[in-house]
Amino acid sequence: MSVLEPGAIFGRDFRIVRALRQGGMGAVYVADQLSTGKQRALKVMAPELATDPSIRERFVLEARAASSIDSDHVVEIVTAGVDEETGAPFLVMELLKGEELADALARVGPLPLGDVAELLAQIGHALESAHLQGIVHRDLKLENIFVASSRRRDGSFTAKILDFGIAKLVEEGRQKTGTQPLGTPLFMAPEQTDRKGRICPATDVWALGLIGFRLLTGRDFWAESDGSLAGLLREICIDPIPFASARARELAERPLEPGQLGVPPLPPGFDAWFTRCVIRDIDARFVQAGDAVRAFGELVPPDAPRGALAMGAIADHTTGGGSPSQVTLPQRPIQITPAGATGATPGDANARTGAATGASAATGASAATGASAATGASMVHTAPAPAASKALLAVAAVGVALGGFGAYRLMGGSASGTGPSTAESTATPASTPSLGAAPSPSASPVAAACPAGMLAIPAGKMFMGARDLTPDTKPPHEVTLSRFCMDRTEVTTGAYLACVEKGECERPPDKVSWPGITPEQIKRFSPFCNGGHADRGEHPINCVAWTMADTFCKKRGARLPAEAEWEYSARGSEQRKYPWGNEEPAAKYLNACGKECAKRAEASGDKNPAVMYDEDDGYAGTAPVGSFPAGASVFGLLDLAGNVWEWTGDWHAPYTADAVTNPRGPGTGTQRVARGGDFTGVQPDWARPAFRWKTDPEVFNHALGFRCAADPR
Repeated sequence: MSVLEPGAIFGRDFRIVRALRQGGMGAVYVADQLSTGKQRALKVMAPELATDPSIRERFVLEARAASSIDSDHVVEIVTAGVDEETGAPFLVMELLKGEELADALARVGPLPLGDVAELLAQIGHALESAHLQGIVHRDLKLENIFVASSRRRDGSFTAKILDFGIAKLVEEGRQKTGTQPLGTPLFMAPEQTDRKGRICPATDVWALGLIGFRLLTGRDFWAESDGSLAGLLREICIDPIPFASARARELAERPLEPGQLGVPPLPPGFDAWFTRCVIRDIDARFVQAGDAVRAFGELVPPDAPRGALAMGAIADHTTGGGSPSQVTLPQRPIQITPAGATGATPGDANARTGAATGASAATGASAATGASAATGASMVHTAPAPAASKALLAVAAVGVALGGFGAYRLMGGSASGTGPSTAESTATPASTPSLGAAPSPSASPVAAACPAGMLAIPAGKMFMGARDLTPDTKPPHEVTLSRFCMDRTEVTTGAYLACVEKGECERPPDKVSWPGITPEQIKRFSPFCNGGHADRGEHPINCVAWTMADTFCKKRGARLPAEAEWEYSARGSEQRKYPWGNEEPAAKYLNACGKECAKRAEASGDKNPAVMYDEDDGYAGTAPVGSFPAGASVFGLLDLAGNVWEWTGDWHAPYTADAVTNPRGPGTGTQRVARGGDFTGVQPDWARPAFRWKTDPEVFNHALGFRCAADPR
């Protein structure tokens, strides 16, 4: 089939207006739909890919599957079929007005936090709808996100995901014609380099994290993003992955290229969010994109700046002052699996080659260049790539391109595809935001990896302890830990009392008690015990002895965490000073003693009260668990500093310099170890994860609670 000329009738209902784009997958045209009078985007599959009847049939089936995604943030497929006269499969889609997100970012630079939150919320709505149907995009990137004018009166823009639908078919066709895929895998997850890799919703989550970094900084995350393919794949699959903040600082220190804007600082809590997205252990990621974008929303204050993506500016840019240009973009592959399935079958060709990123480094915002990921940046984890990924790196080193087919960009003569979907959204998902939400039952076997409410902590190493704290934190020594699970938050009063009501846990006392306590202390601190207050169900349980905490965890099929597990969960391999990073404590990070403590102390006659920080954190006592998302650890755990100290499973003992693996402490002792500081804390050192508090296991302290750990199931 030759190129369709203006005025030609195709599929009996479409009059060609003009060619919009063309490339290896086929051609996209602006066409008038005769039956409705509306202009559409018509994508016609390339002849060399359409000779196989099975591919033609599956082209239509894939398009129907993509059109079933119930979201206004996917490009709408109007119809699909096979033209009777030419035998060419085709898709008909809505014709969008606006620009690719890559072009928008190149034009305005790094986006304000409010715009990023709105973009991710809209994108997440589309991906969540797809994931709940067992559909994984697998080629999510800036070029596959379109910023369109909004149909809502109060909306400034509508984000649309392109290219759900036909890439697997295109890939199969390219295998038959012997052509090679193009593009660089800037947003591709490690499992996509493995022919038998488990492709699941978390595969899109990986890309979502990298997109978030790009939107906030204006730079690609990988050091080799503008370098060799072999080097890029090594970063993705093998090299330690740096914290997002460490990479952002590295990028900020590089000389600016002409016209390039500086790298703004990342928002508090972004490191933890990013690591839950971009971590090689699939089961340690957010289960699916909806969880990820809701967790991102927790980092965004109501007054966060926004407005860079107002559609007026976009329209002016795309049209040079006239009416908005009409643009639609090509389509890329997905994997379609039954709801609840785990991913690609071993023979799935698209699982082998993964999702390419096309011209993303060459178009849009400038890419980061220079030092490798290992240079000058602190690392999170060092899990090795699977054997298949290492083999692929060897192939890449000798020049074999890797990527998903259809990763051609149909812009200005370069290649691409076209995309399906549905139209604009009126609200972000309403479910509770969570950095560690319970897995969706339809997503994948991730749900069975850790008990509900727990996060998977990947295997890793750290140097436990600190040289600048108390003597019992010395000497720092190497610790190796296997993968484990940890409660995202401290155990709540409501959860503990539910165990009491079942007759399986001891009821907590309503008064504090410890050796040497005075009557004044009993009177002063007993009101902070949460167990007797119906309005504190979401606050951490406190005033519980070690045995009570231990019993609760065992009834859940869990256990108290080892000291080493607790410290690693809070510090990561980088050995952060505090869970959120190295910044000193502030009211946004934790519930400790701030201005609210000073007011209370002054009321009791203390004219020079000590405080950890000058701001008011909003809580005179404990806070509901998870109230300080900016203080999240690198793995997404909350309240590891402040609120209440937390019992660990270990007896106290001095450290030695010996390297150890999965240490559990001595078998006997007289004092148990607690970690993390509490809401009355005035010493910043108490909020440091390396700090150890040893105490009698039978104390009932208002400042002491716990969380549970478990081995993966």
